[in-house]
Amino acid sequence: MDVDTLTKSPQEAADKGTAIYKAKYQTAYEAEHPGKYVAIDITTEKAWVADTPEEALTNAQKANPAGFFHLIRIGSAGVFRVGYTQHNAREWFT
Repeated sequence: MDVDTLTKSPQEAADKGTAIYKAKYQTAYEAEHPGKYVAIDITTEKAWVADTPEEALTNAQKANPAGFFHLIRIGSAGVFRVGYTQHNAREWFT
């Protein structure tokens, strides 16, 4: 996958990052680093683990400033949880 494709398709980049994580890192990282964050460079397939998402991305960007990164919370289905209440939703539409 070339860099132009990655910048045009965020979903494809996320899918690639998830595939790299599952193939190379998931088993070991879920045993060794549960609850931490991993930033995966989808261009090099390297990974950086840290306690916070900011720290994982900062470390990854220092190592490869031109990289494209996918962030995963180890052992979790998603990095962040987003929610809203019905009251908030009505305010968005008025």
